[in-house]
Amino acid sequence: MTADDGIAWMGERWPGRRPDPFLGDYAGLVFAQGIAPQDLAVVFGAVPWELPEPVSDEAKAVYDRTHPHTRVPDEPPTTVYGREGDWSFLVGGFDCLLHFHEGFALPTGTGRAALLYHIAAKGMYCMVYFEDGRQVWSGEIHGTFGEDAAGRGGHYFDHVPEMSFLNWALHEARCHPDVRYVDGRPVFENGGWIPDWQRRFLKGLEIAFGISVSQETYDAGGYPLASVYWT
Repeated sequence: MTADDGIAWMGERWPGRRPDPFLGDYAGLVFAQGIAPQDLAVVFGAVPWELPEPVSDEAKAVYDRTHPHTRVPDEPPTTVYGREGDWSFLVGGFDCLLHFHEGFALPTGTGRAALLYHIAAKGMYCMVYFEDGRQVWSGEIHGTFGEDAAGRGGHYFDHVPEMSFLNWALHEARCHPDVRYVDGRPVFENGGWIPDWQRRFLKGLEIAFGISVSQETYDAGGYPLASVYWT
């Protein structure tokens, strides 16, 4: 693996610093096990009949349910999709809110899956986690912790038992505020702000799931592109 392997580098290129040719101003990332990358692209809005790879009937059915009136825009959003190891991934300007639509589902056989999207105006990520195609948890991820979290060390998921398995990986990625002690009481440094928290959070997911998307391959166009259509 090269130094650019992983997904943490995406945290440096999502909105707030400079435009990205694929991620743009509204960025999403989804990675999942047990599903072909082209099926993942179709589930999140790529037009099935325009992809060169064969698409499963179940992925097409999800598309038909969630895109009953496909509108072909002049310049549809562009996404990059592919496979690395056990994971298929999709990243770019797809419809991150599609999981709210009636009829949305991940195809049978999909194992673990995580959807992450960046809301630039609010300076946060939203995350949705699935197991066996079923949504387990969804919530907001911020780069600042309140003082009430100091006692537990600033871990993201101490209050969410079904997601606490991520805490060790996020800690390993240093995705937590620095803590000092005043009269024996823990106090966050820097107001609870985590420096470079987007990159650190993605690094934690990279560690926890073993997901790797090479920046060098991505920038060189080594992953296929798909146009996606929002309804």
